[in-house]
Amino acid sequence: MVDAPATTPAPSIARAPDFEASLPEAQRWINRTCENWIFAFLVAMVIRHFVVEAFRIPTASMEPMLYGDPGFLKGDHVVVDKLLFRFRGIHRWDVTVFQFPQPEIESGNDARPAVDADGNRLDIPMIRPLMFRNFVKRCVILPGDTFFIFGGDIFLKQPDGSFQPSRKPPAIQEALWQDVYRHGEQKDYLPWVAGTSCGVSAQGGILAFSTTEGGAVTFTQPFRNLYVKPGTVRVRKLPASGEGILVDVSMTKPQFTYDRGVVGNIWDLDNWEIQRLTSADIDNGAVARQDWLNAVQDEYVGDVRIAGTVTSLDGHPSVVLRQGKKQGVRLALSSEGWQLIGVDALAADKPLASGAETVVGKPFTLAHLDCQCLLTIGGKELARIDVPVLDPNDFNNRAALSISGIGSLAVSGLHIQRDVHYTKNYILKNEVQDRQKLEGDYANASGAELRDKLKSRIRDIDSVRHQFQAKDLNSEWGCSPETAITAPKGAYLMLGDNSPHSWDGRAWGWVPEENLRGRAFAVVMPFTRWRIVK
Repeated sequence: MVDAPATTPAPSIARAPDFEASLPEAQRWINRTCENWIFAFLVAMVIRHFVVEAFRIPTASMEPMLYGDPGFLKGDHVVVDKLLFRFRGIHRWDVTVFQFPQPEIESGNDARPAVDADGNRLDIPMIRPLMFRNFVKRCVILPGDTFFIFGGDIFLKQPDGSFQPSRKPPAIQEALWQDVYRHGEQKDYLPWVAGTSCGVSAQGGILAFSTTEGGAVTFTQPFRNLYVKPGTVRVRKLPASGEGILVDVSMTKPQFTYDRGVVGNIWDLDNWEIQRLTSADIDNGAVARQDWLNAVQDEYVGDVRIAGTVTSLDGHPSVVLRQGKKQGVRLALSSEGWQLIGVDALAADKPLASGAETVVGKPFTLAHLDCQCLLTIGGKELARIDVPVLDPNDFNNRAALSISGIGSLAVSGLHIQRDVHYTKNYILKNEVQDRQKLEGDYANASGAELRDKLKSRIRDIDSVRHQFQAKDLNSEWGCSPETAITAPKGAYLMLGDNSPHSWDGRAWGWVPEENLRGRAFAVVMPFTRWRIVK
């Protein structure tokens, strides 16, 4: 047997020296770090452009849902879904981020339209370029909707040709109820007046009422369309004079002490002027005239709710929620159960609903909302009654709340709330006066830039009226079935929750579909206000 010859190992091939390995360790570390950061940056840009992005809320137009302020750590920072909304679309009542639909340029510390009244472009590339600001508002009108605004509500045309209030989904509606009174929030503040042989007293966190036949305990705080961000405002006694004083107030802590011990209340706009201290408190600083704030909050709210937990009752007391002298409902309570009874024109003194459930120890709510009266007890909806449309701004139709009947009623955690109330400002109320004032200012203006700015604002008024099919300057529009507005294809109407102080679609028209950027779904900063956006 012959042995196989031994194999000679193949010669090894020397590898070319690695360039990276030939570099100093410090240089290799810098290269790795830069690669990681560049990759992370590219991924972040893709996510920011196509998936989610954070936005800071700069103004008060969406308060109290979203707090706004120019300060980086003062306004809410929201996360916006930019991916899923492209598949699901924008739904009615979504809090939406979009690019402002009118081209603007920046002039000093202000922004103004980039086209003057004569159609001339005012922007200059590299010097005064166009701005493309993002706004955040709530989408209330979709393409093809026919609508009008009346009594603070939005009415939509139905397939049968009638108009019905546009009602919010329950979760959104619950988030939009806003406290205007909370018992015990401000010490010694008790806005209730007892009639003859009636009484009201505060016993810790419980409010106790006693009533006799023909008498009532009445809630005296007016249901105005007022919004005041918690914090410092300037107040002056009307007729306004002097500098006024600075006071810390809120919606549920409205009372303050003025000069020489005089007690004032921010809800009393007939006797007190409220001034905000920064332009962050209003959505359009250009119209933040101090005396203008009282004027835009002069409307009255009709959609209100009383809520609390009945701790005890004796006899037959009633909670009465009225729409002025025209109609209302009376929630009659007893140890045997409850009855919801119509008042005046609303099936006067006839039961609308009833039940044998005991109310004691259970939370309850009684509300007028979007032309319906609603009752819940123990978290269950027990009655929903349609009621005729009334304008709460008519003196005879103003909302009123009282406790009547024969007996006593004690309620813990009693609070009163209001819904979003869309004002008539811009498209329905002040437009003609604004146009006349601007024309007067334009005639007396000095300086070409100021004249251009005023002319641009006049052009905006005409432009928006044309968008909303209202070519007659002196006619009302969008306030009744006869003047209803139809949204064109691909057009959305965006309004702010803080309606009196919101510069929104009523002033600058429709938002095109291509301007939509996403849906705000969460507040992530400041951490104390983290929550899901409704």
